[in-house]
Amino acid sequence: MRCVRVWFKKMGMSRYVSHLDLMRAMTRAVRRAEVPLWYTEGFNPHPYLTFALPLSLGMESLYESMDIRIEGDSTNEDIFNMLKVAMPPGIDIVSVENPFNDPKEIAFGEFDIFFDCEKNTDDLLALIKEMLSGDELIVQKLGKKGRHKVLKDINLIEFIKSYKLSSYENRVRLSLILPAGSTTNINPSLLADEIQKKADGTPAYTIVRKKLLTENMEAFR
Repeated sequence: MRCVRVWFKKMGMSRYVSHLDLMRAMTRAVRRAEVPLWYTEGFNPHPYLTFALPLSLGMESLYESMDIRIEGDSTNEDIFNMLKVAMPPGIDIVSVENPFNDPKEIAFGEFDIFFDCEKNTDDLLALIKEMLSGDELIVQKLGKKGRHKVLKDINLIEFIKSYKLSSYENRVRLSLILPAGSTTNINPSLLADEIQKKADGTPAYTIVRKKLLTENMEAFR
């Protein structure tokens, strides 16, 4: 028995598939592909599948990971070829590799937020630059107080590791790095919603998670 890390894209309409439904879909896919899965022992055996950091509903991703345990002598290339023809719509296998990092090492996420503008992008670019150039950008984030969930005020500026703005045609792209992981996790939709609100709700947006990073800003792999 050995563990392999399956990298996949989650794009298009599949971004509306919840994590629970994704787990079900991927379980069916690996079985349909006849991957030689290792099953847990006990009264209710089931295959071992784990995801490094579940993706928020509505978010796309270029590089998601799923760890599975397999039996037999199948190579990573064999597993890749089995899986690529069995994936549900909107989910494409990128590669199959041996795990290198532990998911506990994940510290940051690299994201693109795409805003669709009705006309030119100058006004939105100026607005975002003004919002991010200050010392404070207060938003409400859902957190915990004891056993209860409460809304807490946080200053987003303190959490943005870096950002870059660009535009093309009628689109503005905000690329940024935010904390992501078990210790601190900042959803980029907090910033996107605040930008949308200050822009009178006009620009629709799409968020794409490009990669996960370790504390040393190296790609999680």
